[in-house]
Amino acid sequence: MPETPEIPEEMPLADEAAVVAEAAPEGEMVEIAPEGEAVEIAATEEVAETAKESEPMIDIHVPQATHTWKDFWIHLGTITAGLLIAISLEQSVEKLHQLHQRHELEAALRAEGEVNKNRAEIGLSHYDDQMTWLLGLHEDIGRMLATGGNAKLAYRELHIRPRLLEGIPFTDNPVLSTSVWDTASADSRLALLPDDVANSYSLLYRGQMTILAQDRLKMQEATARQEAFEERFADKRTPTTPVLARMSAAKLEEYDALAMESFTAARDAKSQLRTVYGNNNWVRQGLYDRASAHRAQVEARTAFADDYGKMAQEIEAEDAARDKAAGK
Repeated sequence: MPETPEIPEEMPLADEAAVVAEAAPEGEMVEIAPEGEAVEIAATEEVAETAKESEPMIDIHVPQATHTWKDFWIHLGTITAGLLIAISLEQSVEKLHQLHQRHELEAALRAEGEVNKNRAEIGLSHYDDQMTWLLGLHEDIGRMLATGGNAKLAYRELHIRPRLLEGIPFTDNPVLSTSVWDTASADSRLALLPDDVANSYSLLYRGQMTILAQDRLKMQEATARQEAFEERFADKRTPTTPVLARMSAAKLEEYDALAMESFTAARDAKSQLRTVYGNNNWVRQGLYDRASAHRAQVEARTAFADDYGKMAQEIEAEDAARDKAAGK
């Protein structure tokens, strides 16, 4: 039986150069390491180096330590200066905002003052018409008393001359506006005004306009009492027009007292409205000193004085027209 050939401990390796050459890419040179060392391919080295270069690198900064007290104080001073600058900028922005709000409020108050100027002028004229009518009524009652009720006078009607209010004919007595002041008072914007400005507007709105509102109320109450008395002596077809001939002497005197009470209330309300008008012109023009306030009051009293001579002339003219219409 033939002998089995011995198997060598190691198979003979193929030509290393040939194997490696076949594995290497075409056109690249291959270096064969000495026996027993790993074989490295040049192409593999290039790929590894490219991958390593593409990895992100971490940039580490070494913290700068404060080595001396001088460095510490410089660092602290820099932080403090930055905080102070930030606070100053914030306060500056707030001051500018408050200044803008103040200018807006002053402009709104001046605009409201312009509205109230026109309304007050209409109201002053309205009171003149009421006072003229009441003086004429007082004269008629006197004539009825003097003739024992036989004067046969037609009732003197109240005539309110229409005035333009915001371009519309107006015959009522307009109420002055306080909306801007009330709103600013409610949201505390009045604190933005300088003291002299705030005090002047406070005198106008909280002082004089409050008194004016009370005088208007007194006038309304006096007028209501007079009208209630008149209705007692009116025809059912004309319930607001009294017939003087139906009144006894005592009732005529009572009626005269009511008419003069209304006259006094109208005169007082006009006087207070005149004061408001003067002070409104004072602050509307941006004048807040006492001398300017006094001058504004003098101008208002002069422009809207109680001209009883003119009222008497108007009453006489109306009497003449009434007598002519009655055939006298």
